[in-house]
Amino acid sequence: MKWRQVTLFSLYFSSSSALLVLNKIAITVFPNASVLLLAQIISTIVIIVTVGFLGRYEMRLVPDVLTIKAYSRVSAVFLGTIYSNFKFIENAGVNAFIMLRCTTPLIVSVMDWLFLNRALPRGLSLVSLLGIAIAGTVYAKNKVGNADVEAANFLTATSLTWGFIWLFSFILDMVYIKYVVDGYKCTGLEKTLYQNVLAIPILFVILLSPLETVAARDSVTEWTMRGNIALLLSCLAGASLSFAGMALRSEVSATAFTILGIFCKMASSLLNELFVERERHWLTFACMTIFITCSAFYKQAPERVAINRSRLDIPNT
Repeated sequence: MKWRQVTLFSLYFSSSSALLVLNKIAITVFPNASVLLLAQIISTIVIIVTVGFLGRYEMRLVPDVLTIKAYSRVSAVFLGTIYSNFKFIENAGVNAFIMLRCTTPLIVSVMDWLFLNRALPRGLSLVSLLGIAIAGTVYAKNKVGNADVEAANFLTATSLTWGFIWLFSFILDMVYIKYVVDGYKCTGLEKTLYQNVLAIPILFVILLSPLETVAARDSVTEWTMRGNIALLLSCLAGASLSFAGMALRSEVSATAFTILGIFCKMASSLLNELFVERERHWLTFACMTIFITCSAFYKQAPERVAINRSRLDIPNT
């Protein structure tokens, strides 16, 4: 793995892990998820523009019309994925989300083959994808245990609907955004800036829609020092996660990026089990170990063009 990829992955992992915890605290300040997301998006824009100007990086503030159209769709898919994620977890619980999320690398690998010119996974990589799906499902079911309430919530019409919406949005997110970042040549700062700026009008529509049960004007409920610090840190983590995520999409395949996202969450859960909750159930650790091992052994599928060239002994140009 290249040093650039290692650096971006380290930034992505640390930001993702931190944001997972910080959002749980920050939501006490803004119980309206859209308001919290809006605060993080605006902060990201300010940080990206500031870094761009202070670092004197090349950055087009106003791209061409085709890029604007493409990144408008990126923003819509991005917000749809995040919002349906919030709603699915709210209705079905975290463990149901983990089970659904762990099946996505297999699905994305097929989408990679259909739309992004990647070969289908074979051999050890295919075994790794199956291992991720099985280990993640067993882990989540073990965490549910005898929690019949959570199991019942997963089977409600509302939960199933949001689960389907999230799954569709997530697959589209992985495939379409990969297509855009590869097809429209922009710097990492530009990609992050366009995605977030163009998300604001869409987010305002969601804010004014009946989807939110807490009105935006009533969303500020608890201005505590702890909540305010968490909100500030979540904005910083959100900005670094947004940048690292967009930059990483250019470096790896859609399937590999999907696995990286789940790996970050599972590794965070492992640290939480070891040092915070201290459950230390053998099946939980076994599933986590299998999951992390399978992730490490996965090798992203090569491009089909490269395969054909090698078979025909045609040098890459």
